Amino acid sequence: MLFLNILSKVLFISFLLLGCQDKKEIAFYYWKSRCDVNSSFSYPLYVKVLDIGVKNVIKTVCKKPHISVVYIDNRALKQRDDISKLVLQTVPKDVKEVQFDCDWTLSTKKKYFQLLTKMKKYYKKITVTIRLHQLKYSEKTGVPPVDGGVLMFYNMSDFLDSKTKNYILDLKVAKSYLKDFKTYPLKLDLALPIYSMATIIRYGKVVGVIDGVKKNFLGKNFVHLKENRYKVLKTHYFKGHLLYEGDILRVDEVSLKILKKAVKMIPFEFGKIIYFRYSSLKYWEQKNLLSI
Repeated sequence: MLFLNILSKVLFISFLLLGCQDKKEIAFYYWKSRCDVNSSFSYPLYVKVLDIGVKNVIKTVCKKPHISVVYIDNRALKQRDDISKLVLQTVPKDVKEVQFDCDWTLSTKKKYFQLLTKMKKYYKKITVTIRLHQLKYSEKTGVPPVDGGVLMFYNMSDFLDSKTKNYILDLKVAKSYLKDFKTYPLKLDLALPIYSMATIIRYGKVVGVIDGVKKNFLGKNFVHLKENRYKVLKTHYFKGHLLYEGDILRVDEVSLKILKKAVKMIPFEFGKIIYFRYSSLKYWEQKNLLSI
């Protein structure tokens, strides 16, 4: 009897320890040019402090404790020679981590990797974002010379294809990238989407996008066709965009159920979950995001 009591206690403690190991830390991306975060917000923030385009540079100052993210337009890698200078002028050298977000290609790989190697001389920890195609074809696209990465598990379809089912997250498309996955040299976190958008389709072509649109935002001027497609019944302004009668809106959003399925698809052990993005948190219950 004593042995059974001891065994049951050991099993119970083991169960608790396993539960703690399975629980993931969560964080959020902040992707606006003005940093306005609730003072009571306690989760880690990844803030885009520097947005480097071909011609324009946008800086964001955030007093809330955060991890600095530097976004680099892939075209800027080809056309600018001042990227490292901009980073060093913007991001203090005493930060604990700097993350670089760039969808590099074969033609920009060498210059991007050289930049990352240079940045490692100035900052304690360098991480990068990784797209699914860079994960699947890493032998060609290369593995960045950094301390870790974040797999961006969204925006994996063709935005300009009017036949795209859900630009934000399509699990069928994701599965094709993860097929026959073996290993990846970097330790990865996982970025999941919690935002929504409406893609405007006119005469079969994508002509624009409206950020932050959910299905329940659409009123009497829209009629539901099928799945996430809605037809505009009357020419009018909607969230600052002029929509014409006959336009089709593809409302791309994700659900708790879809996000849970997405996590189960990941064929490797990942670290924290980073949700994109903070401004969409108002539409979610934090307990649901924690449950994922």
